[in-house]
Amino acid sequence: MGNNASVPAVRAKDVKRVCSAGGKARCGWLCKRGLTNQALQRRWCAIHDLRLYYFDSPRSEEPKGVVNLRGAIVNKSKRIKLALEIETGALISEKGTEKRTYIFTTIGADDRHRMDGKSSEEQKRAMMKQNKRELEKWYDWLTNETARTFTPN
Repeated sequence: MGNNASVPAVRAKDVKRVCSAGGKARCGWLCKRGLTNQALQRRWCAIHDLRLYYFDSPRSEEPKGVVNLRGAIVNKSKRIKLALEIETGALISEKGTEKRTYIFTTIGADDRHRMDGKSSEEQKRAMMKQNKRELEKWYDWLTNETARTFTPN
């Protein structure tokens, strides 16, 4: 689980409201691979204030964890198809900064897309295309947010 000891308890709906302000929603479903539980867990995620919050659902009362994006490096995974690796604390050397690699993927994250009437091959291609678009969107959001580490307010 992300290091959320120093993060105040926040509700998913409050983070969603802030992230959606000005029509720039930076939230949605991703799947996260844990350190000990390697199975992918579907999480509702939101980016706000140099943090990636992840929740069980958009109605959760508190986050399952928080990824500190300050000084993080975000890469498209070379090991796991359609996944992002977030290496926390990579660009800063402050005492107490968590150094860990988080893995998030778009595969299986958004189950709302049903492909009724299409063959299974057509469904697979359409889902893969959607997953690629979603991965690019999250990659852009995360790299733009991590760049704020070195941008004066």
